[in-house]
Amino acid sequence: MAPMTRHLPTVVAVLALGAAVTSAAGANPIVTSDLLNVRRITSIDVANDGSRAVFAVRSIGPRSARAPGDLVNQSHLYVLDLRREDAAPRRYTHGPRFDHAPRLSPDGRRIAFVRGGFDEDEHGRQVWIMPVDGGEARPLTDLPGGAWVPRWSPDGLRVLVTSAVPAADLPGAPPWAPGDRPAAAAAEPRVDGSREEIRVWLDRNAAESDPNVITRLDFQGEMALRGPMEFRHLFLCDPRRPDALPVRLTSAYRDHDTPVFMADGRSILYTAVVDPNEHPDRQIARCIRRLDVDGRNDRVQLAMDGWSVRDPRPSRDGSIIAFVGQRTDQPEVRPRHLGIASAAETGEEPVWLTETFDASVGRFCWMPTRSSLLFGAARRGGFPLFTMGLGLLEPAVLVEREGMLPVGAHAFDAGGGVIAYTLTTASNPCVLRVRDGRGDRLAYDANPWVLDRDRSIPMTSVIERPDGTEVQYWLMEPTRRSPTRTYPLVLAIHGGPSGMWGPGEFTMWHEFQLLCSWGYGVVYANPRGSTGYGYEFRRANFQNWGEGPAGDVLAAVDDALRQDWIDPERLVVTGGSYGGYLTAWIVAHDHRFKAAVAQRGVYDLATFFGEGNAWRLVEWSMGGLPWDARTRDVLRQQSPFTWVNRIRTPLLIMHASEDLRTGVSQSEMMYRALQRLGRPVEYARYPGAGHDLSRTGDPRHRMDRLHRIIDFFDRAVDNPRRAPRLDTGD
Repeated sequence: MAPMTRHLPTVVAVLALGAAVTSAAGANPIVTSDLLNVRRITSIDVANDGSRAVFAVRSIGPRSARAPGDLVNQSHLYVLDLRREDAAPRRYTHGPRFDHAPRLSPDGRRIAFVRGGFDEDEHGRQVWIMPVDGGEARPLTDLPGGAWVPRWSPDGLRVLVTSAVPAADLPGAPPWAPGDRPAAAAAEPRVDGSREEIRVWLDRNAAESDPNVITRLDFQGEMALRGPMEFRHLFLCDPRRPDALPVRLTSAYRDHDTPVFMADGRSILYTAVVDPNEHPDRQIARCIRRLDVDGRNDRVQLAMDGWSVRDPRPSRDGSIIAFVGQRTDQPEVRPRHLGIASAAETGEEPVWLTETFDASVGRFCWMPTRSSLLFGAARRGGFPLFTMGLGLLEPAVLVEREGMLPVGAHAFDAGGGVIAYTLTTASNPCVLRVRDGRGDRLAYDANPWVLDRDRSIPMTSVIERPDGTEVQYWLMEPTRRSPTRTYPLVLAIHGGPSGMWGPGEFTMWHEFQLLCSWGYGVVYANPRGSTGYGYEFRRANFQNWGEGPAGDVLAAVDDALRQDWIDPERLVVTGGSYGGYLTAWIVAHDHRFKAAVAQRGVYDLATFFGEGNAWRLVEWSMGGLPWDARTRDVLRQQSPFTWVNRIRTPLLIMHASEDLRTGVSQSEMMYRALQRLGRPVEYARYPGAGHDLSRTGDPRHRMDRLHRIIDFFDRAVDNPRRAPRLDTGD
């Protein structure tokens, strides 16, 4: 049955004219090595008086001048004078460093920032201090567990940081410990000794992670097993005294997250698990706690039955606390709401500001006054910026579109009547803009090189499925498309499954443009289960990861095929994570594609429960556990591996060897099964890499991945376009 289609009015008008503005012309095509040029602003902090902003720019660069080909991920700090409209940002840090999360002191004269720790190794991070008006940076912390999340006290005399502390270094014993194994006695470790001496020997080996002795539910990190249990604790530092040691304020057996000073500097708010007597691995809900700045009187500030509340942000006068909350009954699909509560410890009920706003609140901050907040949310292919007044019924849109296409405001801050924010658009992956009393202006283009490149600008449509579900998709033409030729089309599928793609999404900007540069069209949709379209749409894939979402993305392909430049005999498909799952599902149930690439996917849901650190998705999305009789058949039916014998499409399976988010054995299962069945299959494994290889992995791995996908597609569809090069173009 052909899908019913409802196009947005602008697209209808464009198609009627027969010519769409689908490209931005430059002198050269996008090439694979342009990945090394893409720069992203990851965090912004605006001075209280609005005079300047400090921000971090993530890039790729050489590890050293002597090894220019050894590329690493880097991040550096820039400062922008906001008082001058024509001011250019000044770069403050250089070299093969990863400097990020900057915070200006209340007087705007110093910057506290985090240096190191690009990967998940929190112990490699430390907090540094640097003067704004000149001078070298110096370390503020040298904590064994690393340090991050610097927060200045309102008077600028102290800096609050978070650091990991081993459970063994905390006083007493955790209240949730089973206590069934006696502590080792004070004895010498001996392999052939007494029971006490053997126990000491065993404990010493476990302390060295040889072997890893696992006793917790969440035992996997992103790329390695978690070691001995540790917790994030709060430390207070004196930036005036380089020789002063940080003072630990907390000692409980729990994480102390998102800390922030109250406006008077006398107490600190932070996020923690609700029940201190239950193991933290078994708790989803969070509450907001408060302790005095001397570490005493730790108490609950805000907790709500059936809700998880977190990320406290006190207003500038200290009278109100803003926070986000989410219902815990369906944690995978419930939206995050923005709430406010009195800072007085009276137990008053909070007020939900976005209760009727059918989108999930992301980052947020206070505007310069106590009467409004600034926040972002994923919505219909973009990441708009909203303001929410305390007396308003609905948020007001501040930044949402460029022309008719959604944009992404991924980082932002406000101070002194100034808002600084980043913007991802269809034509530029990241710029910095400033909005103040003089208007809204471009302050810094992080990617000026794109002006010299051909870019494909997507068109959008909305299709109505037979069950009434409306699905939005985007279509990008090959750059320099000839009206006399037809071209192959890539169906690209996002992960999650609650992810969302659109012109405002940063992570796929270069990859989609590169495919268009190689002569492919790209179609990508937000099928049921995606975020950004409301609660009902996000829950519409419950116990239905396969058939429903597959039908949505295939309907987008069917609708795109109305374009006469697409060759219906040269269709290919790819996706990562859940997109890898859906790629495998599709080629087991639909044979129209000439090639497929399934990346870092999940293929057997029962196995995923034990292998991946995202294992809770099994229960949340499928309604039960693998040993439940009512769930067992659902997991089997919804697993692509169940249907592996139906796959005949040439398939490239890609995975990272250290990926513990989805686990790697399922990709081995798929590959071995297809090999045993004699089907066309290849398998690429990336050593030393994790789940985020395509976004933040080793630059050489990332370029290899891009070329390997395109080469696999080229072999299947006989792509005639020459490889794009900067010196010759197409």
